[in-house]
Amino acid sequence: MKWMTKNHVWGLIGWLVVLVVALMVTPDTGKLVADKGQTKIPSTYQSVRAKNMQTKWGSDQKNTTAIVAVFSNGNKKLTDNQKAAINRTIGDLKQDKSKYQIKSLTTAQDSTIAKKQLVSKDKTTELVQMNVKLTKVHTRVLIRRQLTKAIKTSGVKTYITGPDILNQDFSDATQAGVRKTEVIAAVFIFVVLLLVFRSPITPIISLLTVAVSGLVSISVVTNLVQYFNFPFSNFTQVFIIIVLFGIGTDYNILLYNQFRQEMAHGKNPHEATSSAIRVGGRTVLYSGLSVLIGMSVLAFAKFSLYRSAVGIAIGVIVLLAVLLTLNPFFMTVLGPNMFWPIRKNSGEGNSKLWHALGSTSMIRPILTLVVVAIVMVPLSLMSHGMLDYDNTVEIADNVPAKRGFRIVQQHFSKGTAEPTSIYIQSN
Repeated sequence: MKWMTKNHVWGLIGWLVVLVVALMVTPDTGKLVADKGQTKIPSTYQSVRAKNMQTKWGSDQKNTTAIVAVFSNGNKKLTDNQKAAINRTIGDLKQDKSKYQIKSLTTAQDSTIAKKQLVSKDKTTELVQMNVKLTKVHTRVLIRRQLTKAIKTSGVKTYITGPDILNQDFSDATQAGVRKTEVIAAVFIFVVLLLVFRSPITPIISLLTVAVSGLVSISVVTNLVQYFNFPFSNFTQVFIIIVLFGIGTDYNILLYNQFRQEMAHGKNPHEATSSAIRVGGRTVLYSGLSVLIGMSVLAFAKFSLYRSAVGIAIGVIVLLAVLLTLNPFFMTVLGPNMFWPIRKNSGEGNSKLWHALGSTSMIRPILTLVVVAIVMVPLSLMSHGMLDYDNTVEIADNVPAKRGFRIVQQHFSKGTAEPTSIYIQSN
């Protein structure tokens, strides 16, 4: 502990170097989520076994993605001119199948049965189903961009949709959610720390140290994912950010309170820092280790989404290292100015609010339980516990793929945009 306080400048320099390197080598998280962030189901499940059968069944279907082109005239029937324009677009697609890597293409003109399946009963919407080859160059992003442009048809609204495209949009929505979570968490924590310490300096330092740990953790985890197939999902970043900001703030409050208390006892900043890290740091370390063990156990989970939370364990290791080696710099250099404009280092004091609440709950326990019930029972009744496995609810309504998907649901059976394939294999 003494080494940390005596060499606090090296702690700052070391973490600045680590942070710069981490930012430089962090992979493209958006691409990483798209390539390796999809939820993987255990091999014993029927859908996975069917996928394996499909791979053996036909090489032309291997590494393909299902795409649905939607041609819609809103709530009005397609006119003859619009139908002719759609047919010309379909003809162009057939001519350029190799250009767009289209392995199979099913249209309403193929047969009477296909027409019944691909033209809505109200005659307002027509679909084209395609299987498109995926390669390292011909990615889902490129496929969407090319086909969106290729199906543009005069007089009708056109959309490209399908399971993989919707999953990509869900991943994009998740990444946007991560950025929003970071901002919300930072603002909320700043306000809480401002109320606790009544100083604008302390929240900034706390957010800075936790942010450093978050950025470095995400860099470490994403590199492990890219090069060693470390467990990963759409939600890994969200998990890391929420947990690190949560426990990191708690640990900082403990350290800063201990530091302030030590200075209140007459110690100079250097001595107070050493004592705070020795006393509070031990508590932080033990608490962090319990979280680390709990998150590490998730590595044995069968479901990939749960297993991906093991990245939090990496984050906790980095967080503990940052808090115990970077905080001493700010404590030693700033000293009492860390709690500006409060000049009096009073250490731990009595809170009139918490004293009143605690006394009331002890003296009038029945009344306290009634008040808690009045507040909590309505909130519990508002939660219906309904589970929803529809990822499209997380996608904004103005996203073209979702708009196309909703049009298909409105004018066809709901499974048309995401058809189910049944594979039968004899012994």
